[in-house]
Amino acid sequence: MRSPTGWFDRSDSDERATGTLAAVSTSEDGRPATTLALHNRSTLGTTRRWLTGWLPIALLPFVARFVHADVRAPTGTTEPLLPYLGLALLCLLIAALTGAPPRTSASSDVLVNAIGTSMLVLGGAATSQVFWPLSLPRFVILLTAALVFAWLMLYGAISVVSLRRAGAARRVVAVVNPTDGDQLRTDVDDGPWEQHFALVDVITDEDDYPKVESIVRNGRATTLVLGTRASVHPDVLQTAEQLHREGVQVRGVDTFYEEYLGKVPLSSLDRFALMADIESVHGAYAPLKRAIDLACALVGGVVLLVVLPFVLIGNLIANRGPLWFHQDRVGLRGEPFRIWKFRTMAPGAVDVSGWTSNDDPRITPFGKLLRRTHIDELPQVLNIARGELAVVGPRPEQITYARQLEEALPFYGARHLVRPGLTGWAQVRYRYAASQEDAAVKLQYDLYYVRHESLATDLRIISLTFRHLVRDGGR
Repeated sequence: MRSPTGWFDRSDSDERATGTLAAVSTSEDGRPATTLALHNRSTLGTTRRWLTGWLPIALLPFVARFVHADVRAPTGTTEPLLPYLGLALLCLLIAALTGAPPRTSASSDVLVNAIGTSMLVLGGAATSQVFWPLSLPRFVILLTAALVFAWLMLYGAISVVSLRRAGAARRVVAVVNPTDGDQLRTDVDDGPWEQHFALVDVITDEDDYPKVESIVRNGRATTLVLGTRASVHPDVLQTAEQLHREGVQVRGVDTFYEEYLGKVPLSSLDRFALMADIESVHGAYAPLKRAIDLACALVGGVVLLVVLPFVLIGNLIANRGPLWFHQDRVGLRGEPFRIWKFRTMAPGAVDVSGWTSNDDPRITPFGKLLRRTHIDELPQVLNIARGELAVVGPRPEQITYARQLEEALPFYGARHLVRPGLTGWAQVRYRYAASQEDAAVKLQYDLYYVRHESLATDLRIISLTFRHLVRDGGR
């Protein structure tokens, strides 16, 4: 399973994306030359990530130990080493869960990851003192968490600068069939605002296959994307192998979509049912995610109690009618549940059929304020506490809409394999869905999340949600 912070480090993705090239040539030991080269590159990338990212995190508790011994500990005392080894392992485990240190071009992702990882280190180390009291000084625990935060911010700042420079130079040439070519152009044009690459050319005619090499070289392309037909064409394979040896990345269509656009392409939706069982893939993360959801529900419940009197007064003055709005939505495994919000529409207007838009005339002026500030969503902490919603997951749709979309869109029901959420990958990567066509695009993002659900994924989505709120109010 790869997580979106996994996309921060793509060192192992070549092997998945270019397996069709392996038959082109063979090394002296009988292994396909291309696969051998990719294996070496993957190993080098993993080693580099270990040395520059994870190893310093494991050493930070010992830095804190040294500082404590020099500054705080009584002269002549020697602190046992075993608790610090345990703290180092805890730091590595949490870093693995959160995808730290992230390699991303978004500074907000760096900040959220650093805060989340350091707070988990602090909480985990503090909790350990319940079972092993006095095994670690409080000074060491606090300093280790602070050092983890500082290191992740430093590493992240370097990554932001380097990846933004590299991203500006990423240039893509695709060799696909005409249908996929048209869809690719549309998806790139309508893609997420933060993507960092340029689509140089899309080759769809087999008569142009001999020109692939010259198009890649003249366009200074850094990535070559191969569709199903192109990936078995001898001339294209030979060209791809040569370009790959010169440093050009070679990707399949599915891999390109997931790495560069963060979604599942429409052309592969008919194969989505072949993915691994979701429970077996994400089951280990489920208890931790539920614990995080409950913690967020507790904090959100306090916020709800604070703002409730103000919403009640505003509702009495400028939005006369019921305070609450509830509606049946489709939840985990297709089970219906009742979602709760503050009412934002005129009384009686909520049952009018049709897709909701930002300028929907049914929304009252006070309701627009609630929506703009997302205060209308606060009552959903009750749904989170009851396990009907998660903080992060696909948007729960109305039952009527969901049934219509299940009939119109292949594998729409697969998005119900995970618990719906207050925010989600589709919400932060695409505009508000106001039509069936928009729902089809958001389904691609939802299915990507189903495949990649993890703590690192959720932290990135939360980061993008905050950035979205600051940038344009989140709607």
